[in-house]
Amino acid sequence: MFKFIRSAQNPLVHLVVLVAILLAAYLVYQPGLTGTFLFDDYSNLPPMGDYGPIRSLWQAIAWITSGFAGPTGRPVSLASFLIDTRVWPASPAVFKTTNIVLHLLTGIALIGLLHALSRAFDVPKHRALWVAVLAGGMWLLHPLWVSTTLYIVQRMAILAALFVFAGLWAYVHGRLQLIAGRTRRGYLWMSLGLVLGTLLAVLSKENGALLPLLAWAIEKFVFDAHGRVKYQEGAAFIWWRRVFITLPSLVLLAYLISQLPMLFSGLTYGRDFTPYERLLTETRILWRYLWDLWLPGVHDGGLFNDDIRLSTSLWRPFSTLPATIGLLALIGLALFWRRSERIVLRAIGLTIIFFFVGQLLESTWLQLELMFEHRNYLPAGLMFFPLALFLVDRVRGGTRWPVWLAIGIFCVLGLLTYKRADLWGKPFQQALTWAHEHPDSARAQSYLANFWEQTGNYPEAARLLDRAFQQHPQDLLVLANRALLACDTGEAPTDLGRELLKLARTGQLAQNVVGYQFDTFLSRLQENCAVFGVDFGFTLIDAALTNPQVLHAPDEQRSLLHRRAMLWLDRNEVTQAYADMLTALRLPDLAPGTRLLFAAELASAHHQRRALALLDAVPPPLADIHGWSMGAIHRRWLAHVGYYHKAEIHLRETLEKEIAAASG
Repeated sequence: MFKFIRSAQNPLVHLVVLVAILLAAYLVYQPGLTGTFLFDDYSNLPPMGDYGPIRSLWQAIAWITSGFAGPTGRPVSLASFLIDTRVWPASPAVFKTTNIVLHLLTGIALIGLLHALSRAFDVPKHRALWVAVLAGGMWLLHPLWVSTTLYIVQRMAILAALFVFAGLWAYVHGRLQLIAGRTRRGYLWMSLGLVLGTLLAVLSKENGALLPLLAWAIEKFVFDAHGRVKYQEGAAFIWWRRVFITLPSLVLLAYLISQLPMLFSGLTYGRDFTPYERLLTETRILWRYLWDLWLPGVHDGGLFNDDIRLSTSLWRPFSTLPATIGLLALIGLALFWRRSERIVLRAIGLTIIFFFVGQLLESTWLQLELMFEHRNYLPAGLMFFPLALFLVDRVRGGTRWPVWLAIGIFCVLGLLTYKRADLWGKPFQQALTWAHEHPDSARAQSYLANFWEQTGNYPEAARLLDRAFQQHPQDLLVLANRALLACDTGEAPTDLGRELLKLARTGQLAQNVVGYQFDTFLSRLQENCAVFGVDFGFTLIDAALTNPQVLHAPDEQRSLLHRRAMLWLDRNEVTQAYADMLTALRLPDLAPGTRLLFAAELASAHHQRRALALLDAVPPPLADIHGWSMGAIHRRWLAHVGYYHKAEIHLRETLEKEIAAASG
């Protein structure tokens, strides 16, 4: 084997090793296929069934344009889910299998990029292949990507990385063609790589917009480390670079700079922290990411990170200061090594800058959740490149230790990934592990409590939720879960209702997960939960409607008014129900089907005339569409195919027939 590795005459060996790594990566993920849907899966995937089984082009386009995650709607990611199924509900296993395959394809694109970078560093061809296979293989088998690959909705992050790596591969390949004198071919590869790569990546997830900036990093560390490119490639290349790399990079940086005033606003923007606190806290989180990348453990970091201690200043906690200084030192070291004559040092510098550029959108001051492992999926693409360069360079003569070290690394990474994937295939065990690893996370404890509740172990569920609420008395999510448990048991702690009313007025109702769980509890109150009293639903909704966050969140207001209308209908108070529905429908950002849903609910309660009046009082939202956002494109498409128009005609005809029958 060692003769093959040292020989330039056996390219087949590279292919065999690559296939073995891909097969190993596929196999270690198999235990995770028995896992279930999680969290954001439930909000992003069910709209696939909004228009019935997808059997025609208009339905496919309606689904692909229906996205609400991010400003682009991520249509490429939504289109990819049609590979798995065209009906909803569906089995999670098919989605997870496709995620694994896409993870492998992303690894192949990364290996292509790493090979091109190695050649750009003047590494001999056969050694460049080994560098690419080793570095890409370590990335592929790394256990940190289990939570990306087996969390279905994170396909968006996988696809963005796939297109970024592919785009950068094309760019570096084209750059090498340009250096070799094949000018036309070089510009074609570079231009297509940057334009198509960025477009497809952004339409998968917004951090795909980092591609030009990452290309800039590669340009400065690999091709223009000494600032001589103007004399080597000429003015034409300089202008090309300004248009295809510098300009889009400046646009992205300008956007980030435009958000800088948030840092000094002191506002939380619906989170539990300010942008300034987030930026400081991220300095510590980035070091945790680097630790997990280089020293991964058996532990599964999970999806709950609400237990992270916030940095409120450089000295609170004190670790914020050395973390900040350390990050600045790393960046300074990377810039210092940019012009090093030693390839490994330049590669380390490139890796550091690539990592930090890759974190710009999700790990600075934009008001996202604090921490997720999938945020490293793209930035860590070059993480093992310097190590692979070092190991391959050391395989000379009879030296064998680098080969054994590489094999050992692969075995350890594969085993750790298998162990984590196995946990992801066992939802209850996963919940137990996450709660154990995050004892101070209200979300982790609530998640485990839901499992205990499903198994009928109500006392344990109550214990977990009561303890979590004692630690987090401002957490409405925990309280809503505790209230649902009280509905199941028919017993509620004395002060539970009072605390619910208090947090309904002040809690984070505008957060998706909190709003969803609160709405679930309101739905339960409407059905068969009498432990809080017959009028508690009205009182709770009235309190929530005074919440400052709700006053600035039309969708949450509409949801609350709708719930109150349904409570009125249960009491046959149609006038009040109609008034709440009318108010809800007149709020901005009305979804196309909401108006018809409300009318159908009135009709189901035997108030057909009121249903017709509601349709007449509120014009169809598709009649007046502004802009060309993805949401607007979706609405324009629905208006074009006439789906809701036909549904309204049918509903009106049905209502008129029922009214006529009742009159006769």
